[in-house]
Amino acid sequence: MKLFYYFFYFLFSYISLSFAYEYVYPIASLHNGEIILYIHQESPTNLKLFTWDTASNHKEQMLWSLFNPAGLLLLPDNSGFSFIDNGRLRIQHFQKRSPKTIDFDEPLFNINGLVWINEHMCYCSAQQSNNFALFQLSDDGLMQCLLAEDGKDCMYPQKINDCLFYIERSIIHDFPKTMHYKIMNYNEIIFDFDGIPIIFLTMISSKEGFVIEHPQTIDTNDQAILFTYYHIIKQDNTWHKNYLFHFHIPTNLLLKSEQQLYESLLPLLPRLIKDKIYFVDCSYNNDFFLEPYFYDLLTKTMKKIILPKKQGHYFVPLLCGERFYCGGTTFSQKEPFFYFLT
Repeated sequence: MKLFYYFFYFLFSYISLSFAYEYVYPIASLHNGEIILYIHQESPTNLKLFTWDTASNHKEQMLWSLFNPAGLLLLPDNSGFSFIDNGRLRIQHFQKRSPKTIDFDEPLFNINGLVWINEHMCYCSAQQSNNFALFQLSDDGLMQCLLAEDGKDCMYPQKINDCLFYIERSIIHDFPKTMHYKIMNYNEIIFDFDGIPIIFLTMISSKEGFVIEHPQTIDTNDQAILFTYYHIIKQDNTWHKNYLFHFHIPTNLLLKSEQQLYESLLPLLPRLIKDKIYFVDCSYNNDFFLEPYFYDLLTKTMKKIILPKKQGHYFVPLLCGERFYCGGTTFSQKEPFFYFLT
């Protein structure tokens, strides 16, 4: 058995492997889907960022190969993008030749859950000591601690107007290690998950959001890891947790192996687009290959998305303009993605 409490926080750690599978997946688009930014993972320790002009089919590498652009986000004004490279926050403007490294007043570690407020300011979860706290950062290196709790981790921040939602994780017992998880709004408990581990809180309003449950431990011999997707909603001044669906991710994509994803779960996170949640699951085929599905929030039904069959994984679709693009295992750079129309 292997403890699973902290698997996300080792997203960008390095491993040494002699053979690797390759993956290609879109992460953002510009000009109504005319230009697509995509990642090409050549090995579990190496990411490359490309742009693809869908009209001319021209592809161009965006960053020098010495960078590993994990957690990439477009800036709000689309003038460039941010990424985490070897634990450091960097910003690349499209009109500049090289990225700017943001050096803060005090050292921060394990920056994650970053969200841009405007083109100069963002907030995130990070470590300054033993625990994760919430910070507001600016591109000139200034930083402000928004929230910190002694002996507790504050993670996955979501700011909605004057509300600051986050996941609080605390240790109840050291041996055997017992953790406690809550969704918080500052000091107010929104929902108590008790000992159920949760990650990737996403709020779409001050009264509605989504969160993912994962197991406390896994067996490294298991073919897949089970995740559960919940809808949390406030009705009549009471918060409710509604189960939506399960999804299974191959273990070898998230733990150390020749097939490991450098960004771990990030390319496989469910995406809410209009009234549908797009996700991938590997439990419905004998090869444990990931296939795309969507859950309809209006009809409360799940449907498989039919794409050409291949010997490899599909990742969660991304809407770029009017088309969905679906990354995954790659065997050729002739076609970076398969797509299906809306």
